[in-house]
Amino acid sequence: MKLFSALLAACCILISCNNAAKTETSDTESKVKKDSIVFPFTAKYSLNWQPGDEKNAAIVLNCLKKYVDGDIKGCTAYFADTAEFIADKFHFKGSRDSLSKIIADMRNASVSVTKEFDSWMTVYYPHKKDTWVTLWYTEKMTDKKGKTDSIYYTDDVLVKDGKILKYNEKQRAFPEPLKKK
Repeated sequence: MKLFSALLAACCILISCNNAAKTETSDTESKVKKDSIVFPFTAKYSLNWQPGDEKNAAIVLNCLKKYVDGDIKGCTAYFADTAEFIADKFHFKGSRDSLSKIIADMRNASVSVTKEFDSWMTVYYPHKKDTWVTLWYTEKMTDKKGKTDSIYYTDDVLVKDGKILKYNEKQRAFPEPLKKK
């Protein structure tokens, strides 16, 4: 009987310790949620996002791999029937076939293209049911005259139902190398 009482007391102590820890964590979590941050600007898009399905990143990366390889038909197969492409001083919204011609002209201007990725991130906006993939990378290209150039890109890509609906490309040109005097 003494053994049973000792075991019962030990169980009670363990249970009460576990409950206290849970309550403390809950208080901390609720304090974090109650504190609101006042931002000096209002975001156009929601700040309520969560990590997205990485399969969407694979769709975008496979599309870009086909582009690098010069497979325009394979590249544009990842786009929806109607898609939008936004770039520096460029905006297109229309059929995949028309977009394919534009992408072919861009790719055919270079004899070689490589992409070196810093990172990518997939986010999901539950209230809109939107998945966006953001990419950070450097593209190096050599034109038909042998001139090599590189551009740094940050792309935001909207993917729905396994297809690219919107491709928003932002670029930063690298400064010219310093010339020796």
